Amino acid sequence: MKTIALLLSACAVAHAQLGNYNSGQSSNSFGSFGNTRAPAQAGSFGTFGNTRTQTRPGAFSSFGNTQTQAQSNFGSFGNTRTQSASNSFGRQSGYQQSTTANPTQFQQPARQSAGSCRELNERTPVPGSCDRYIECVNGTSEEKTCPDGLLFNAEALFTTYPCQYPNEVKCLERSSLQPAQPTEDCPHQFGYFKLGDARNCSAFRNCVNGVGFDFTCPEGLAFSSETYRCEWPDEVADCDAEAFLGFRCPAIPVSKELGPPAGFRYYRADSNCQKYFICIEGHPRALSCGGDSAFDELTSSCVSADEVAVCPQELRASAARSREDEKQRLAKEVSFNARPPQQKKRF
Repeated sequence: MKTIALLLSACAVAHAQLGNYNSGQSSNSFGSFGNTRAPAQAGSFGTFGNTRTQTRPGAFSSFGNTQTQAQSNFGSFGNTRTQSASNSFGRQSGYQQSTTANPTQFQQPARQSAGSCRELNERTPVPGSCDRYIECVNGTSEEKTCPDGLLFNAEALFTTYPCQYPNEVKCLERSSLQPAQPTEDCPHQFGYFKLGDARNCSAFRNCVNGVGFDFTCPEGLAFSSETYRCEWPDEVADCDAEAFLGFRCPAIPVSKELGPPAGFRYYRADSNCQKYFICIEGHPRALSCGGDSAFDELTSSCVSADEVAVCPQELRASAARSREDEKQRLAKEVSFNARPPQQKKRF
């Protein structure tokens, strides 16, 4: 009978531990298995299964679908909703709500700061500087400086190179520049620079990485340091148009009744019958007739050079031959077109 009583007692204890119940657990126990709601003491491994557990310091929390409150634990694994204090590793699956402000708690790495970036990809000028700028690529900012001689264009598209020539950039109040880096050829590493003086306005130099390449504007044009283009000499501030072209526009008498004469005045050059000048507001501009033509003062137009007596004999003879060849060509064309269609040769 004693043996039967002992067996019944053991079965009752086992049934109480493995069934559905609410119980307290002592220190260092392995917790419970099944659907339980059990407050666990320090040192327990929490619960396994669908549980709602409150775990004290030192507990390994719970595994499975749980709702856990843990202190100084390793968080929860599975689909969980966790409120954890310091030294919690949070969750691996599910979601986590943290109610603690303890700075020692593990957190996700913070997103890298974009610094002064307002957008992920943009360029903005450095205040006060015309050749320094902030470039943001994917939210990461970096300060850059244009090559010596080039300026930052704040209006340039992000897909284009922002450092451009001074004639293309409006600096306004951004007047600060990096120190010049001159070479033997160039005052700056990059840029276009005028060569010569006010009487010789057509030559200029293009500097690339401190190496100079010299050019000359087409005849009659002067290089402008402001526009970086070849312009009419009277439109270039540092060019003496009269001295450069070797011609000064004659004074035009003004009638008291009619005022100044209308239109422009044309003048043939003394040394070249194909070259002539047009005077605009008292300043000359040089033009030229091409081929075998020359300027006719009577018609103020370009005509065949053999019709202009002041032209050299060689030019006049060449013009005469050209005119004769043209006449013969036109005569053949007229004769060919006058033939009946069946008599025209097809090529």
